[in-house]
Amino acid sequence: MIEIDSLPVIDVHCHPFADTGPLTPAQFVERLSFPGGSTPFMVEGGVADDGSLAGELQSLREHTVFFRSALRLLAQFLGCEAELATVVAARNQAVQADYRGYLRRLFAAGHIVALIADMGYPQPAIDLERFRQDVPIPVFPVYRIEPLIAELLAADIGWEEFRRRFDETLAHALAQGGYRGLKSIIAYRTGLDISPLSRTPDQGQQALEAIRRGTGGQATKKLRDHLLCRALELCRDHDVPMQIHTGIGDYEVNLALCRPALLLDLLRAPAFRACRVVLVHTGYPYHAEAGYMAGVLPRVYCDISQGVPFAAHGARRILHQVLEMAPYSKVLYGSDSYSLPEANYLGAILARMALRQVLSDLTQDGLFSAAEADEAARLILAENARALYRLEEGPA
Repeated sequence: MIEIDSLPVIDVHCHPFADTGPLTPAQFVERLSFPGGSTPFMVEGGVADDGSLAGELQSLREHTVFFRSALRLLAQFLGCEAELATVVAARNQAVQADYRGYLRRLFAAGHIVALIADMGYPQPAIDLERFRQDVPIPVFPVYRIEPLIAELLAADIGWEEFRRRFDETLAHALAQGGYRGLKSIIAYRTGLDISPLSRTPDQGQQALEAIRRGTGGQATKKLRDHLLCRALELCRDHDVPMQIHTGIGDYEVNLALCRPALLLDLLRAPAFRACRVVLVHTGYPYHAEAGYMAGVLPRVYCDISQGVPFAAHGARRILHQVLEMAPYSKVLYGSDSYSLPEANYLGAILARMALRQVLSDLTQDGLFSAAEADEAARLILAENARALYRLEEGPA
């Protein structure tokens, strides 16, 4: 077996978290599980659920392979029995005794050395400097464009002012704000079928004017498509990566509109070929096509977050299939931790387990030498992220 347990990890896709204080077992289950059940379910007729569906969802979360493995791994870390109430009680005791000390131990045990954090979620936003004070390792922020779009749409401004504020805010974030890239969740909003012709300023102006008149139709999609193109151009001009959500998300995602192959026409257009684009979540369950895109488009990368760790034992299959076509110099580890620091830790542990198995298989089959397997592990877990996001320059 390949020995990678002590290799450093850079979590290339996660979100800030705050000290929650003690949690109930139910709260712990909700916050640690796959992101998707926090939005209240609605029953027939539009009447809010009375809580029965939420309770049913919690029990279902506890029956996932990820959650059962998470309990065992956290029990080992905390030195207690792998039973929900016991793990939560031990966790609460450690957090209340010394929150920052608990984070130090957790991140050291996972060998996590840096975080690249999408600061646009959760909302309201968690303060970056406060987050940095709590976390014992460097944090490098990424700027999500959708909260800015929502703010500008809510303002009583025309196209010229809208475009100026959009451009200036993003340019300032990249040039002076210390942000290492931009992020878009346009897949959630209007899908990834974006024409490269959307970059024309006329499309943005006409779309915004239609929205202001209340005669939108497809205007919202046209505006968002144009603004994504502009964000890509800004990333190209500042030579930073653009993260684009692909594939899985919460239960509201229209999965058919989130597959990464829908981005092919856009990313191979001459205007965008120079932009470094990270396919967040590798488009799971369309991860094989994301690997193909990383193989044929020189500046497209695969971020394996969310499938790792939440697919648990499926992480091995995901890595196998992504590496069928993607160069291992373009595959990045991430957790998509979004609420609790334990998810960062669990992601690092489960990713190592899966990567060790995959590289061992390739070595045993004679497809890799031991030295090549070691190189691939180091690149995927940390070095690809270090180079892509220029982390040697340190936080701003």
